[in-house]
This record gives sequence, structure tokens and C-alpha cells, in this order.
Amino acid sequence: MNQKTLTLTLLAGGLASMTGQAQAAAFQLAEQSTSGLGRAYAGEGAAADNAAVLGRNPAAMTLFERPALSAGAVYVNPEVDVEGKPTPPQAAGAASADLPTQSDDIADDAVVPFFYYVQPINARWAAGVGAFTNYGLSTTFQDNHYAGPVAGKTSLTTINFNPSLAYRMNKHLSLGAGFNAVYADAELIRHTGLVAVSNPGLGLEPKSEFVRLSGDDWGYGWNIGLLLEANEHNRWALTYRSEIELTLEGDYSSAKPAVVPGLPVGTSSQTIPGKLDLTLPAIAELSGFHRVHPEWALHYGLMWTEWSSFKELRALGQDGDTLFQKDEKFKNSWRISAGVTHELSPDWTLRGGLAYDQSPVPAATRSISIPDVDRTWYTLGATYRVNDALSLDGALAFLNGGKVEVNESPYQFSSGGDAWLLGLQMNYRF
Repeated sequence: MNQKTLTLTLLAGGLASMTGQAQAAAFQLAEQSTSGLGRAYAGEGAAADNAAVLGRNPAAMTLFERPALSAGAVYVNPEVDVEGKPTPPQAAGAASADLPTQSDDIADDAVVPFFYYVQPINARWAAGVGAFTNYGLSTTFQDNHYAGPVAGKTSLTTINFNPSLAYRMNKHLSLGAGFNAVYADAELIRHTGLVAVSNPGLGLEPKSEFVRLSGDDWGYGWNIGLLLEANEHNRWALTYRSEIELTLEGDYSSAKPAVVPGLPVGTSSQTIPGKLDLTLPAIAELSGFHRVHPEWALHYGLMWTEWSSFKELRALGQDGDTLFQKDEKFKNSWRISAGVTHELSPDWTLRGGLAYDQSPVPAATRSISIPDVDRTWYTLGATYRVNDALSLDGALAFLNGGKVEVNESPYQFSSGGDAWLLGLQMNYRF
């Protein structure tokens, strides 16, 4: 972009959300493959059904004897509803101005694509490249929502370009490493809502744009993995993906920020330079694969995300002064999963999985932009082998989320929802 317009009241609205694309904890994404979705991403770093294993464990590329390509996408259909609980004065103001307090289906539908290619070099070395995402979000409230200063449009899109290299130490141990180049694009729009009703002298409509963000950046990191093989039927994987530091630089602007709690006084109608630093958390994962019968395999996984690195949202001005600060105090979170694979016939493979995703968001600092909850995954999937080289994957998942209360002064909400995921994938071995 020629100019990044960074309305740093993004901090008030929140750059994190349990929304459209984000179906793991907070604004994390798990959807790196369709074959993995069928077993709730259990044992993903050790399964190596196809080239998509590169997205979780580069060391597993040593299991491939032929070049392999996998590409596909997961369609996410979330149903997240937010019910406002206005105080009597707020309710009266919303009713008089005909402003909605209930928002249904705020999480936008999304398609999460991915692409992987693995190239064996010789008996010990393999290389590969992947393009996928680990983080993203998208929510949209009504333009005239009564809580416009904290409810509006929020989106974050990221894509990770991940070239990797693997080396087989011996028949039991392989090591792998990768470089991560992450592109991020963010947009935030907020509206005046009740601020316009309560302050008619401002000359604003409830749906008037109050703040806007549009910015992008590149961040860089690394990942490593190991694959331990007891034999061809039993293997384990341990992986780590580093945090990614992003900086969005641009302009701080707001229509009339002095009348909104949490925004600095005295900056009305000003546009000043500013920046926002965002950390995409580190991820560690333990995976297991066991073929207990020629027709049956078991999978399990334990994922840890270092959300504690997301302590606050802080906007800084040109001289290093704090324009805005909001505590988040996320906690490290865990995801546990188990799955099964059944070789029904030479042409068909069936999968099923179950997972529990722990939310990192503390109740005390939960906001309407982060109404995150613990959730349970129920998944089914299948592979059809067209021939020796080509196979097709399909998977369906239901995510069951709970309901939470959100107190984001001066607004209160109740939020909850579920999601359906549908994935398709093509695999080809050359």
C-alpha cells in the first residue's frame, strides 16, 4: 500500500476475535489441511497422509519417496450471535433512535486455502514449501449498532510462506526446519452508535464512521520439528513454531475521540502518526501415530500456544508516547485431540476425530471483540483414491461453543455460537 491508514483505536476494538476465520483459540486457525480436519487434527505432525504434513512438521518430509503435492481449502460457516444488554438509559436511547442491540451471525463466512509441495532429494534429504495460515479473523456488526464504538467490522488476514528442509539422521530419527514469511492485512471500522444520540451537538449519525484502520505488514520467524520412528507403524512428532512480530504503522485518527471512554482527550479531528505492534504467538505440538491393525490407525495430539505473549494492546505515537493502552492478559492455552483412521477398502479411507480447544481469554478482560470460549470439535472425513497417484479428501466438522457474558464498560453483552467446517483437498504423488 502507498499509505497505511492505521486508526490506532483498533486497540479499543480489538485485533483479536473468535470470529469467521478463527476457529481455534482466540484468533488462531487450525485449518491447514482437509485430511487433518477429518481426524480433528489429531497426530497431525506424525500422520504424513500427504504433503500437508509440511504445515505441521517439516521433519516428516523424509517419509516421502516420491514428490508430492497437496492443495485445498476449508470453508468455515460460523454462527455467532451477540445480544446487547443495555442499561435503561442506553436502552431508551437505542429505542428512540431505532438502533439494534441484537446482532445475529456476526462472524463472516470464510474460505481458508492451503498449498504444499514436498520434493525428496535423496535417501536422507528432502525439501518442501507450504502456503497456509495460522491466524485470522472476520466479524461484522450493523453500521448503526447501539454499541458502535466497540462493535463494527474487524478483520485480520494472514498467509504464511514456509520453505522447509528435512534430514534423516538414521532409521529412527529425522529433523526438519523451516523459514516463515508471514504477510498480514488488517481492517477496522467503527461507528458512532449511541455516541451520536447522546451528543447531538457532534452533528454525527449513529452509522457515521468513527474510526477506520487499513494496514498491512510482513513478519518473519522459524519452525523446527523432529520425527521419531519406533518402526513403520509407530511414530511421534515434536514441533515448535516461533512467534511472529508484526508492526502496523500509519495514522492515528478519530472523528471525536474525546467523548468515548478509553480514547485520549484532546485529539479530536487530528491525524497523527502512530504504530501498533502485534505478536502472533509461538506454538508447540506433540503428535502420535500408531497403526494398531492393517486397517486401523490411532492418532493423538497435544498443542500448546504461548498466548501469554499477548499481554496488552498499546498504541505509540511518533515520539513514543502512549496513545492507547488496554490490558488483555491472555493465558497460555492447550488443545487436546484424538482421532482414528480406517482403511475401508483399497479405494476408501475413513476418519473421525474429537478435540477440546481451551480459550486463552480471561473473563475479567474479555471484550466484545474477543468473546472467546472453550469449544469441542466433532469431525468426520474420507479419502478416495482415484489411482496410484491421485487422491481426493473431504471432511466435515462441527464446533460446539459455549455462551459467555461480556462487560465492556459502558456496554454489556451475552455472546455464544457454533460453527460448521467443510474441507476439500487434492493430493498428487508424481
